Amino acid sequence: MTMDSEEAEAILAPDWERSRRRRKKRVLVALAATAVGVLALASVLAFLQVFQGWDEGARLAPSPQPSPSVEVAPRWPIEPGQFAAVRGGDFVLAGRPVEGEGNETDCRPLYLTGWNAWDIARAARISPRNHKTVGGETGKEALEAQLAAANAAGLNVVRAWAHTVDPSYPVMRSPGVYDEAGLDAIDFLLDRANKHGVRVILSFVDNWKYAGGVDQMVDFSPTAPSRTGARPEDETGDFDQIGLNETAKEYEVKRHALFFTDEGAREVYKGHVRELLERVNSYSGVVYKEDPTIFAWNLINEPRCESWLVEGCEGRLQGWIEEMSAYVKLLDPNHLVTVGGEGFFAGPGSNSEGPTGNLSANPADWAAKTGQDFVANHAPESIDFATIHLWPDNWNQSSTAFQEEWIRSHAELASSVLKKPVIVQEFGKKLADPETREDLGERDSVYEMVNKLVESDVEEGGSLKGSLFWNWEIDLLIGATEDPYTLRPEDSTFDLIRSHALRMQNLSESRSFDCGDLK
Repeated sequence: MTMDSEEAEAILAPDWERSRRRRKKRVLVALAATAVGVLALASVLAFLQVFQGWDEGARLAPSPQPSPSVEVAPRWPIEPGQFAAVRGGDFVLAGRPVEGEGNETDCRPLYLTGWNAWDIARAARISPRNHKTVGGETGKEALEAQLAAANAAGLNVVRAWAHTVDPSYPVMRSPGVYDEAGLDAIDFLLDRANKHGVRVILSFVDNWKYAGGVDQMVDFSPTAPSRTGARPEDETGDFDQIGLNETAKEYEVKRHALFFTDEGAREVYKGHVRELLERVNSYSGVVYKEDPTIFAWNLINEPRCESWLVEGCEGRLQGWIEEMSAYVKLLDPNHLVTVGGEGFFAGPGSNSEGPTGNLSANPADWAAKTGQDFVANHAPESIDFATIHLWPDNWNQSSTAFQEEWIRSHAELASSVLKKPVIVQEFGKKLADPETREDLGERDSVYEMVNKLVESDVEEGGSLKGSLFWNWEIDLLIGATEDPYTLRPEDSTFDLIRSHALRMQNLSESRSFDCGDLK
């Protein structure tokens, strides 16, 4: 902190009315005192910065956040043409050419600290003209405020859906027919994220919800058998089979699996991919496949092809991953691609190839029957990095030992077998009562554990390169039910996120290396 000229003048002003000798003496005394104060304050600030950013045991409160009305320069500015890449097992951003080294480029590692906001891509469509919103705010205003707050907190990536999950806000109405307002909302997200230095991971399709999901694409397919009955509604949360009788359950599971092999469903998916990659942003004028704001594409959110009922599901899913990742790369060689799965290990007798990993690390026996095979799924050259998800509540795995082993086992395989980075793409801990928020301590423990593992692996040069928590909703609609997983900026958990982001940024800024001819 330094004293500007106006402040100095205000302090010294009374002295100018006194005699020249006394004025000179007082000026010297004031300046000396100011210099001592500045040095002392600088020492204190340096101490706080170091220990808040690096001492894992410290619990100092993060620096006060800027007012939403104050414009904060991007901590992670996104330069034109500066796509994220993978070099030497790290996510990197190309910097300036190395002087005297021909085409060699100096790179800065990008360690991911971010959040999931599955519905953020529809936010721009919300208006007080058609909804009761907090303070009469528009969705665009709320989205802009969240991205500004994210930048101020040091977050550098958000994961969202490049489709809808709400039939009231469609994106693709039918194959090749799109709702322009839905695409415009994604345009706005990318344009504003670029402004605030927040990169975006976009998922092409969802496994769970019907609207914008796998089951809707199968129903759109001209080559899939016609439905014999309506699909059960997504009443609350994600679709599940718990309330279905055995006949209905088997029908839905088998029909769902068609997504990975039915020719028509594959073409519907490819058409959606092509629509997005070739889309020209209506705000920035940048084609999506040429926009460095996009960090990566998820092929699908949490794929399921259930081998307990459908024979050869591991092979079906593996073939689909290989085909679709190659297709995305063909159309868009600029961006990173990953699958989007939880990271389950396949059981014996699966049709996938390669090591299946540690079955004992799975959360339960059912995980080996989802069709996923962590190593095989991320092995193709067209898959740039691996992902895992961690759901202690959904999986009934409250043990810290299990959670740590889940992360470590995948990090070890990513390093020793895949030779690729891995991120914890989703993790969260729900609150028993989102209103009282009395059990924040339990959630804080999960976040501290994940943060510590990520930071430690980054420091040691391991394969684990970041994490994205679930989730941070935009507080916009009056009367909306709050997700028990969502964070509020005033939560103690968010303080942990801010401190973690600072440490990750410090690690990134302390390192640079040659990236060869990366542009």
